[in-house]
Amino acid sequence: MTTIEEPLILRVLPGYEPKPGPSPHRFGRHRLRLVEDRPDRPPADDVTPALCNRLWHLINQVLEAIDGRRPLGQLRPHFTATALSSIETRAKGRTTQTRSRLRSLHARQPTDGVVEACGVAEIDYRRRAVAARFEVREPLRCSVFRVL
Repeated sequence: MTTIEEPLILRVLPGYEPKPGPSPHRFGRHRLRLVEDRPDRPPADDVTPALCNRLWHLINQVLEAIDGRRPLGQLRPHFTATALSSIETRAKGRTTQTRSRLRSLHARQPTDGVVEACGVAEIDYRRRAVAARFEVREPLRCSVFRVL
């Protein structure tokens, strides 16, 4: 056991309890009511089947590049530098030489001129999620591509 040579000094903390009396905040009872009207969705929500088909083919080309069956240079006109570097990184980390393929694709247009797509791909015998963001113009340009 050690001894304390200096005395301990304790100070009282200021009070933190609210003062008695009416509360400065008015908390009343709120009544909830059921509203059956759904909020309006933006009109540019759906993606045309032709654009979905283009996205499907472009993402399949990315999977071919990841497999090493397609040169990355062929994707350059359709991808930004950051999206292309993420594809290149994924291609370098391959352990087996299997054929990757896209299983499903879902696309939405959150704003005019932008399409976001997500889907499931089979890479190295494992199912992986893929996500991409495209700028709708000619040529179609991908700004973000991720394999999760």
